[in-house]
Formats: sequence, C-alpha cells, structure tokens
Amino acid sequence: MSVKKPYYTITPCCPQGTMTGNFNITGALVADGVYQYVGGTYQDATTGMWFYNDFCYTIDYIDDVIPTFPIAFDYTDINLTLGNSCTSISCKACNFIPAGIYYSFESCCTGEIVLLNGPTDPNSQFYFYWSSAIPSVGTYDLGNDVPLPISESLGLSQGQCYLITEVIGNDPSLPNLPSLGGLAGALFATTDGRTTCYVPDPITGEPELFIECQQCPPCYLLMSCDSTVAPFTTNQDLSAYLYSVTGQSWLMTGSDFTDVCFTVLLAPPNIPCNYFISPITVETTCDCPCICYTVIANAKDCAYINCDGELKYTGPLVTSPPKKFCSLAYPAIIGNSQLPTGPSPIYIQNEGLCIDGECPVICYLLEDCDGIEDPIYSTSTSLLPYAIIGSVITIVGYPDTCWEVIDTAECDCAIDVSVINSYIDCPTCKGTPKYKLTNCDDPLTVVYTTTDLSAYVGEVIIRLDCPGCWIVEEVDLIPSDVAITVDASYIDCVSCARTYYLLEDCTGLLPDAITYTDLSAYVGDVIKLEYCPETCWEVSITLDSTNAGEVIFIDQGYSTCETCWATLPCICTTVRNDNTEESSLYYRYVDCDFNFQYFTLLFGETSPKFCMIAWAIYYPETDYIETFGDCTQATVQDPWTCPTPIYPRRFIRPGYYVPTCSIEKFEKITCKAAEAMYKKVLEQRYGISNCCPEDDSKWLIKKELIDLAGLVDPNYICTTVQSCCNESPNCGCTPLKTCNS
Repeated sequence: MSVKKPYYTITPCCPQGTMTGNFNITGALVADGVYQYVGGTYQDATTGMWFYNDFCYTIDYIDDVIPTFPIAFDYTDINLTLGNSCTSISCKACNFIPAGIYYSFESCCTGEIVLLNGPTDPNSQFYFYWSSAIPSVGTYDLGNDVPLPISESLGLSQGQCYLITEVIGNDPSLPNLPSLGGLAGALFATTDGRTTCYVPDPITGEPELFIECQQCPPCYLLMSCDSTVAPFTTNQDLSAYLYSVTGQSWLMTGSDFTDVCFTVLLAPPNIPCNYFISPITVETTCDCPCICYTVIANAKDCAYINCDGELKYTGPLVTSPPKKFCSLAYPAIIGNSQLPTGPSPIYIQNEGLCIDGECPVICYLLEDCDGIEDPIYSTSTSLLPYAIIGSVITIVGYPDTCWEVIDTAECDCAIDVSVINSYIDCPTCKGTPKYKLTNCDDPLTVVYTTTDLSAYVGEVIIRLDCPGCWIVEEVDLIPSDVAITVDASYIDCVSCARTYYLLEDCTGLLPDAITYTDLSAYVGDVIKLEYCPETCWEVSITLDSTNAGEVIFIDQGYSTCETCWATLPCICTTVRNDNTEESSLYYRYVDCDFNFQYFTLLFGETSPKFCMIAWAIYYPETDYIETFGDCTQATVQDPWTCPTPIYPRRFIRPGYYVPTCSIEKFEKITCKAAEAMYKKVLEQRYGISNCCPEDDSKWLIKKELIDLAGLVDPNYICTTVQSCCNESPNCGCTPLKTCNS
C-alpha cells in the first residue's frame, strides 16, 4: 500500500517563469519559512521552476498525500534564512540573475507551463502591450495574421487562457517569443485585467474563467470512502461513474492502489487538475455509507461529500468547537497548521452511520478515575472533543473528581453536564500525590515526599536510604519533599520488624520457602527440616515476606550441601515414564558422589537401576519409581553399586493329595457341588428353576464335609482322651460320618 508523504508549495523570492509549484521534499519534515537553496542549479522538468544555488525560496507545508508531485530537493539542500525573510542577508540579491527577460505561460486548464525568451526590444508589440501589465491573464489568439510555422513552434493552445508572468533572466535553451513586427495585440488578447485564472463570480461566488477563454475539459475529483488513499484529481474521462449520474461509489485500481472504493465528483475549477496521473481501472460498484465524522484540527479547510453526493467545505478549522458532518468519503484536511514540533495534530472520529443525513445522538459515559463515584451518562455535545482526544475532565457538581470520557451506545438516565477543566490524563487531573511516612519505632519521626508511593498506601516500607520501618499514608499538603526509594513492603510494623530467612533446596527440586523462625545461627549454612528430613536447605536472609511462616528444623547445621547430602542414604532406584502427555521427559538427580546426573526417558520407558541421594528433576505425579535397597561401594575409589537381587523360593510337596477320599471321589463331589452352585446362580439371576434341588443339597453337604476333613493335619499325633460316651452311654454321642461313610 502506498505511503503518504508531505507536500509543499514553493515560491521563489526572485521573479522567474514559474512563481509557484507543489513539490515533495525528501528526508525530514520542513517547517514553513524562507530557506536558502544550497544545492546545484537546475530546472524542474514538471513545473519549469528554476532552483538557483544560494537564492531563496518560501516553503509552505500543505498536506500529506500519496506522492503525485515532483521532488524538489532533499531537506539537507536548504538552510533557514536569518530573519526568515526573502530580504534576508542569507539570500543572493535578485539582480544577480543574468540580464534579459523570459516569460512563463501557465495554462489555466492544465497547469502546464511554457517558457519563452521574451523580446526585449521596446518596439516589440508584445513588450509594449504586456510588460507593464504582467502578471496578467491573456487568451492565446493567433488570428489570421500569424504565419503557421510560428504558431506550431510555441507549444500553446489556441483559445486557451494563460497566466503570463515575466522573469528577469535569460535561458539560452528556451525558444524565443517572436516580436511579430508591428502586429498590435498579436499572439494574446487581453482579458478583464485579472491576475489569476479564476475569479469568483460576483453573484454565485463560484470561481470562474474569463468568459472568452476556451472552457477547460472536465476534471474529476476522487475521494476514497476511508483514508486508504488521499483525494486526487484526474482528467481521465470518468463521466459514466459520477455520483450525480449513478448514485454509486466505485471500486478502482491504479498504479499506487488496488481495490479502493471511491466516490467520483466533478472537480471545482479552483482545484488544479492532475494531467500526469497513471490510468485508472474501474472494476465494480461498492458501498460508501454516509458516516458522521467529527474533526478537530487547526487547518485552512476540510473537504467532504455530503449524503447527496455534493462536495462541501467546512471552512477554517480551529481546535474548538469541533466540526461535525455527514460524509460519503473520508474527510480531507486542507492546509494543516505547522507547530514547532511538526504538523498540528488531526483528530477524525467516526461517530457511526448518519440517519436521514443527520448525525446520530451520541451518549457519553463518564467514569471516575478513582472508581469511587458511580458512572454518569450524558448526551451533552460539549463532551465530544474530550471523547475524541481522550481527555480527562472535571465537571460542575464534582469539582474534585476526575472523569474519563468514553462514547457508548446506550444511555442510562442521561443528564446534562458542564465541563470545568480538561487534562491529558488522570494523574495530571488529580495532581501530584503527596505522602507522609511515619517511623514505626518513633511516631515523631516523619518524612514527606511526592515520590509515587500509591502502591504502598496503608502498608509499611523499608527504605534504601534510611533504616527502620515506615508507615505510608497519603496527605493533601506537605511542608517538604524527600525522594524515597522503596526496598521492601509489609502489611504492618510487626511484619516489617521481623527478620526473614530464605530456604533453598540444594537440588532445586522443591520451591523456596520463607520463614521468620530464628535461623540466625545457620545463615550461610545448610539445615534439614523435621517434616522433610531427606531434603537439604541452604539458609540466607531475605526482605521478602511472601507466604512466610514458622518451621521446625533439626538442630544441626552443615557447611555445604555436599556435607548435608552425605548424611542421606544412597538408594538403588529405577523410574518409568508414565506421562501420557509428553513423548519424552528430562530427569536430573544427585548421585552418591554428590554430582548432578541427568537422562531422558520416552513414554513407557524404564531407566536402568542407578544409585542416588536425591532427585533434582522428576515427576512424582506420573512416574513409577521402585527402590531396591541401599547401594554400596567396596572402597571409596570404587563406584556405588546396587545390591544383588534376592529371589524368593517356594516349597511345594510333589504329587496330588486329597484328604479322606480317593482322588476320583473327591473330584466327583467337587464337580457336583459346583454344578449345584451354578444352578442356584441361574435361578437367582435369571429365574431358571431347578428341577431336583434335593440332589443338589446332598452334594453341597458332601462338599462341606470333605472340606472340613481337609482341615485335619495328617501328621498330627493324636492322643487318647476320655470320651464322654464311655462314661454316660446316654450322652447322645454319635460317631462322625466321613466321605467314606
């Protein structure tokens, strides 16, 4: 997409054939002023303007456009004159131009310029009639008295009007203007004494050519629906696409843009027509909705197309009040003002679709910068510029509250508001905050500051530049101002007065812990905690109190992590990666010689056995870990090895033994009992009744009997006991039945 660049109107301080032209200047933005040209002398081929070394030129910034104008020079080729004036001592005097006269003939239609060396002979009729009237507008009219070869050699068009200016100087490369002897009025006919091509009509005010001038061919003005392409003119015949004819906008493609939607109008006479633009291709119709725009700028004018397709102008723009109108095209700012830092800022706000050619009513939401007051809704039009620029305001009724202005779609109980002041942002509106710091140990020791301590109001801080703990509160007035640098903050004086200790896992596996338990005797050493005796922790002092708490530690310190690790067992370990979300995982551990080792496991892969003291990186949520006892080493020079595995042995008696019965009978009873149980399942689960439940009960009883008999130890030595039956025949004793009964 093409990039817009600034263009300027350049006017030479000394008279020449071309006294004004529009140009681009490369390099940096150039402020309005009078500049001495220090580049090489040359003539611009497009405008015919001469740029003479050491001569001065007035430069006026016009606007930013996609480049369609010739490049005059780089900004390094000019110097701002002393006094910023054409009469500056920086400028070479105009009488240094070589003697002679030549003339500029600028077409009132095309803007094309023809340069001719003029006759200096006072007897020349052209000189006689025109030298005293220049600059002036004349009609090129050869009549029947001028030989044809002369008319063809001049490059002028019969019947057209030209702005004629005289230039002191001489360019041998230019053709000579013929004297034509005593032919009075030859070549040009006078007009009404006008010095510009277009003069406002006394009745309509519209710019008009002299009535006897040949009317210029149509020129077309194209304005894009958005800001994709700046407005431009062309003499290409676009009469079939005029909005006044079709009521449509058109999608077009040119050398510097592709598929851009334009609205096409007839260009007003006072807008120069661009006869050098590349051909434009018209593709199809497109939709340019009529949108409400609000414009804030400092500029000479602003052009737009109203909802009826008519070109309109807002007139001069000033910052306030803003201009608001409905347009089919993106507004075009004309003659934006210059500031010392560059062009004046331009704000163009889309306020939504117009309704019946009128802008919609906009609702504004006012939000308290501090979030204390309830939001306010308003339709006051005075809020418009503040919403566009993003200002913060104070309003009548809330003089001490700062409000951000936001445009919104819906209004809830809208009220009218009156603006008191506006500011660039909330901090500027609220003013510089002021704070009072009171020492926790001595309430009479107080310090005041404007350093931003908003994040610490109601808290207690430690300062880098002064010991002690300080309570922070915001106040309205302060008698002095001391710069403050915050080192740490706490919720209260008690928390601030404590000493905090940082515990860091020697392996880096576990997160750091912070405690206010007195570990002053172990600062710089390594300790173990009771709740986690297999982890060694380095101890240091910290100002951070995040999640601080008490800890119970084993009252023994170690000088280094290695010394602490030496008290831990060396375990034979293996791990399997059961993480289904990662294809491979990285593991790290401390071996029994206190060195860090690492390896990688694919999903489902199990590591070989290894000897370790502690994990540094592993994944307890998903890993499957096995341990195989303590590792050993034969001597301190030998490597640590896992213990030899011990495989358990099972002692079984060979053969197939059944108690009390033969094998065949034991198997028969067991099978019958199993069938009976299966029938019972069928009956209870599926309702299939058993035809012979009595037989099943018999086999179930036999199964219980042989199972009871199987409980008897065949190797048990039986001792004789006194039977109750021998003493009392009527005691009801009955010999037990067995499976052999």
